[in-house]
Amino acid sequence: MEDEIKRRLKVLNKIKVPRISARGLRGGMQERLHRQERIRYGLDVESKKKKLNAKMSLIEQERKDFTKDGFGIQSLSSAEPLDDFDEPVFRRIRSRRGFF
Repeated sequence: MEDEIKRRLKVLNKIKVPRISARGLRGGMQERLHRQERIRYGLDVESKKKKLNAKMSLIEQERKDFTKDGFGIQSLSSAEPLDDFDEPVFRRIRSRRGFF
Protein backbone atom coordinates (compact mmCIF):
# COMPACT_ATOMS: atom_id res chain seq x y z
CA MET A 1 0.00 0.00 0.00
CA GLU A 2 2.87 2.34 0.73
CA ASP A 3 4.24 1.81 -2.77
CA GLU A 4 0.85 2.66 -4.24
CA ILE A 5 0.66 5.89 -2.23
CA LYS A 6 4.15 6.84 -3.39
CA ARG A 7 3.18 6.11 -7.00
CA ARG A 8 0.06 8.27 -6.72
CA LEU A 9 2.03 11.12 -5.16
CA LYS A 10 4.58 10.85 -7.95
CA VAL A 11 1.80 11.16 -10.55
CA LEU A 12 0.28 14.17 -8.79
CA ASN A 13 3.65 15.88 -8.41
CA LYS A 14 4.24 15.63 -12.17
CA ILE A 15 1.01 17.51 -12.92
CA LYS A 16 1.50 21.12 -13.89
CA VAL A 17 -1.42 23.33 -12.95
CA PRO A 18 -1.95 26.21 -15.39
CA ARG A 19 -1.29 29.58 -13.85
CA ILE A 20 -3.65 32.50 -14.04
CA SER A 21 -2.02 35.53 -15.60
CA ALA A 22 -3.12 39.14 -15.69
CA ARG A 23 -4.31 38.59 -19.23
CA GLY A 24 -6.56 35.78 -18.04
CA LEU A 25 -8.19 38.09 -15.54
CA ARG A 26 -9.49 40.29 -18.33
CA GLY A 27 -12.27 39.36 -20.64
CA GLY A 28 -15.81 38.20 -20.43
CA MET A 29 -17.74 35.18 -19.33
CA GLN A 30 -15.70 32.69 -21.35
CA GLU A 31 -12.44 33.72 -19.71
CA ARG A 32 -14.18 33.55 -16.35
CA LEU A 33 -15.18 29.95 -17.03
CA HIS A 34 -11.62 29.08 -18.03
CA ARG A 35 -10.30 30.73 -14.88
CA GLN A 36 -12.76 28.87 -12.67
CA GLU A 37 -11.76 25.56 -14.24
CA ARG A 38 -8.06 26.28 -13.63
CA ILE A 39 -8.77 27.08 -9.99
CA ARG A 40 -10.96 23.98 -9.57
CA TYR A 41 -8.29 21.76 -11.15
CA GLY A 42 -5.53 23.20 -8.94
CA LEU A 43 -7.58 22.74 -5.78
CA ASP A 44 -8.41 19.16 -6.77
CA VAL A 45 -4.72 18.31 -7.24
CA GLU A 46 -3.73 19.95 -3.96
CA SER A 47 -6.49 18.24 -1.97
CA LYS A 48 -5.51 14.82 -3.32
CA LYS A 49 -1.85 15.48 -2.48
CA LYS A 50 -2.81 16.56 1.04
CA LYS A 51 -4.88 13.40 1.63
CA LEU A 52 -2.12 11.12 0.37
CA ASN A 53 0.53 12.89 2.45
CA ALA A 54 -1.66 12.54 5.54
CA LYS A 55 -2.11 8.83 4.86
CA MET A 56 1.64 8.44 4.32
CA SER A 57 2.49 10.21 7.58
CA LEU A 58 -0.03 8.01 9.40
CA ILE A 59 1.65 4.88 8.03
CA GLU A 60 5.09 6.17 9.03
CA GLN A 61 3.83 6.99 12.53
CA GLU A 62 2.36 3.51 12.90
CA ARG A 63 5.59 1.96 11.69
CA LYS A 64 7.56 4.00 14.23
CA ASP A 65 5.18 3.03 17.06
CA PHE A 66 5.28 -0.60 16.01
CA THR A 67 9.08 -0.74 16.01
CA LYS A 68 9.22 1.14 19.32
CA ASP A 69 6.93 -1.39 21.02
CA GLY A 70 8.60 -4.35 19.37
CA PHE A 71 5.42 -6.38 19.38
CA GLY A 72 1.69 -5.94 19.22
CA ILE A 73 -0.98 -5.63 16.62
CA GLN A 74 -0.69 -3.02 13.94
CA SER A 75 -3.65 -0.69 13.81
CA LEU A 76 -6.13 -1.06 11.01
CA SER A 77 -5.53 2.33 9.39
CA SER A 78 -2.59 1.10 7.32
CA ALA A 79 -4.42 -2.13 6.49
CA GLU A 80 -7.57 -0.49 5.15
CA PRO A 81 -7.71 -0.40 1.34
CA LEU A 82 -7.19 2.76 -0.66
CA ASP A 83 -10.01 4.20 -2.66
CA ASP A 84 -9.85 4.29 -6.46
CA PHE A 85 -7.35 6.76 -7.85
CA ASP A 86 -9.10 9.23 -10.09
CA GLU A 87 -6.40 11.35 -11.63
CA PRO A 88 -7.56 14.98 -11.83
CA VAL A 89 -8.70 15.91 -15.33
CA PHE A 90 -8.39 19.42 -16.69
CA ARG A 91 -11.59 19.94 -18.65
CA ARG A 92 -11.49 22.09 -21.69
CA ILE A 93 -14.30 24.58 -21.80
CA ARG A 94 -15.49 25.50 -25.30
CA SER A 95 -12.91 27.11 -27.46
CA ARG A 96 -12.97 30.86 -27.74
CA ARG A 97 -13.57 30.91 -31.48
CA GLY A 98 -15.57 28.73 -33.76
CA PHE A 99 -17.84 27.12 -31.20
CA PHE A 100 -21.07 28.08 -32.93
